[in-house]
Amino acid sequence: MQPKKWMLFAAEMVLFGSLMIHPEIKAASQPVENWERLAYTALQDEYEGAALNDYRYIGRTQVNDDQTKDVFRVTVKEGSMLFAAHAEIYFHPVTGHLISINVFRL
Repeated sequence: MQPKKWMLFAAEMVLFGSLMIHPEIKAASQPVENWERLAYTALQDEYEGAALNDYRYIGRTQVNDDQTKDVFRVTVKEGSMLFAAHAEIYFHPVTGHLISINVFRL
C-alpha cells in the first residue's frame, strides 16, 4: 500500500471510530419528549375520569446495557381521594425502542 493511501485509510478509521456512540451517550440523546406523551396517556388510561395535576419528569436511570428508565410523576384526584402515581417508561438505550410502560400508585 502506498504511504498516501495508508494515511487516508488510517484517517478514515479514526473518523469512523469517533462516530461510534457509547450506549450511555445514545440514551442521553433520546429526548424525554419521546416518552412524555406515552407516559401521560398511560396515566390517563389507568386513572380514567380522574383529574391529573402536577405532572412532571422525575429523571432517567440506566438500568443495564439493554434498558433505560424514564420516570414521570402525577398527582391524581379521584373523587375525594388525592394520591401520587408514577409512570415508568423502559426503552432500549441504543435503538430507542419501547420495552414497557409501568403505571402504579405511590
